[in-house]
Amino acid sequence: MNILQTIILAITQGVTEFLPISSSGHLAVLQILWNLPKTSIAFNTLLHFGTLGAILAVFSQEIKEIFHNRNWQLIKLIIIGTIPAVIFGFFFQTKIESSFFSLKFIGLSFLITALFLLSTKYSKAQKDTISWLDALIIGIAQAAALFPGISRSGFTISAGLLRKLKPEIAYRFSFLLALPIILGAVILQLPALLQQGENSYLLGGIGMLISFFIGIMSLKILEKILKRGKYFWFSLYLIILSMVILIEVC
Repeated sequence: MNILQTIILAITQGVTEFLPISSSGHLAVLQILWNLPKTSIAFNTLLHFGTLGAILAVFSQEIKEIFHNRNWQLIKLIIIGTIPAVIFGFFFQTKIESSFFSLKFIGLSFLITALFLLSTKYSKAQKDTISWLDALIIGIAQAAALFPGISRSGFTISAGLLRKLKPEIAYRFSFLLALPIILGAVILQLPALLQQGENSYLLGGIGMLISFFIGIMSLKILEKILKRGKYFWFSLYLIILSMVILIEVC
């Protein structure tokens, strides 16, 4: 993989990891359609380090408050929301991995995400507190997003909005919930990361920095769009994208 491909994939990761349009789906489509080489474990891990860093940077104050004030209630909710993805990933790992090579599956998944986003158009924001049932449902939405084309941020924020959470609450909880999942994925890949060659570290380091800075911008953009009530407009992009992909494979 060359430097241009590295930049393209890193920008894609930074933008699509946080906007509700699925980073895994976009990266898989790029690799299939453009015949990009399969990215190394080191590269993928460092990209995730970048997006993890973006979340830590943007939500640094919230994270400090959790531990400084010992907000056990929020910690419990994050644990409840994380459990479904852990269970789902354990039992369906093989199916999840194979789905990354199917353009038809990814195209249909983009369409499912679009419809889910569109369903929030008439949601009524009322609640500013999260119940254990809210956390569980949002966690189940996060588990579904292990498949490419299903947006993690799209599904979790939409689930929160459909549970009548205020947009800023759904946004905040969605990305706090992402921390253990992304951190867990990075930790699992660390042993393989240490065995990679020097070139993988170099390209991965460049990708990490790009995904970090682009990720911060994407988070800020998403927050503004949510506050303006325009969140569901992302569904139009995904509908068009899914149609293009499905026409291509049919």
